Amino acid sequence: MIQKLGFSANDRLLIINADDFGITKGTNDAIIDLFDERAITSTSIMIPCPDSNEAMEKSNQRGIKNIGIHLTLTSDALNPYAPVYDKRTLHSLINADGYFHTDIASLERNADEDDVLLEMEFQIQRAILKGIDPTHLDSHAGSIMGLFTGRDFLEIAFDLCEKYRLPFNLPNKILEQPFFNTDQLRLFQKRIDSANDRKILLIDDIVSLPYCFNPVIAYSKMKKQLAGILTHIKPGITQLTIHPSRITSQLIAMTGCYKERELEHRLLNDRTIKKLINREGIKLISWKDIRDLQRSI
Repeated sequence: MIQKLGFSANDRLLIINADDFGITKGTNDAIIDLFDERAITSTSIMIPCPDSNEAMEKSNQRGIKNIGIHLTLTSDALNPYAPVYDKRTLHSLINADGYFHTDIASLERNADEDDVLLEMEFQIQRAILKGIDPTHLDSHAGSIMGLFTGRDFLEIAFDLCEKYRLPFNLPNKILEQPFFNTDQLRLFQKRIDSANDRKILLIDDIVSLPYCFNPVIAYSKMKKQLAGILTHIKPGITQLTIHPSRITSQLIAMTGCYKERELEHRLLNDRTIKKLINREGIKLISWKDIRDLQRSI
């Protein structure tokens, strides 16, 4: 795929993707700022979040096109979300209060596949109706990956990738991760083979900074960690996943990890980091580039 994008086999291509677009107004502001500064190349939006409409409206106003769908089927502990599908109640996806489960294992055990399909597709359609041409699909908190009980929903997501001609964020190098057990690796291999058979484009690797540790590390140490990650990126297509945000009362109420999000926002705007990317010869691309390639073949 890398050659079809116009690069050589040894080039190191990097997608800098900001997750959780729409989760808070401060997150929206941070991500739009990073687009304005050309410090990120992509984002993925959480349609069930209350501030996703604002995110899409501001993106349309500013001409931001690099937006994928962060398929969301679970709630965060301090921030419950409900399904956006409204034609009927998706009982298998919600708890007694009408919100998505916070426990991914509960989703895996209880979800009806028809409900999963209806909700995921409705999230895509909601974005399209708001003027967004999605660039890719990925999964909030890995909730469709089968990480807890082994029951995944990736083939349903792949059905939607085929229908809407979208790549999916499942890196090939997931098979090299030591923290997955044999059954998980066997499942991922099967799904990667399926994606390849369906001609759904995948990237090679995902990297990210350590997240949500107590105490929060200093900015200088996090900057050093990010520099180390960037210098060790391998040839192929890698995504750097970040969760940038401005600190607001809304963010503090939502997560105890708000300081890391603000630090990531600062880091991507750091001139030293931008210079490092250039010095390393890392070439920035977006999910839109991959989507456009997929739609051309």
